[in-house]
Amino acid sequence: MTVKADDLRLLLASSLSQPTLVLEEGSLKVLSGDEVAKRSSWVVVTLEDLRRELPDGDNPTEHDLVEKAAMLDELVSSPGA
Repeated sequence: MTVKADDLRLLLASSLSQPTLVLEEGSLKVLSGDEVAKRSSWVVVTLEDLRRELPDGDNPTEHDLVEKAAMLDELVSSPGA
């Protein structure tokens, strides 16, 4: 499993309430905040956090998305994650 820029684009485009990118059963999914609270999913990043962490959260560049995805992938792939 690898976090990709496309995963972040899905999160940014989500119309769910409090969308969150999660790792669940070995795959990445975008779930609503309510669904995340009900499940035992590992939170990768929330939409709110992603927008805050990108230089231009409302209009991120491809470079910014690829760079952030690589950082998140490293975090998810770390031993103990």
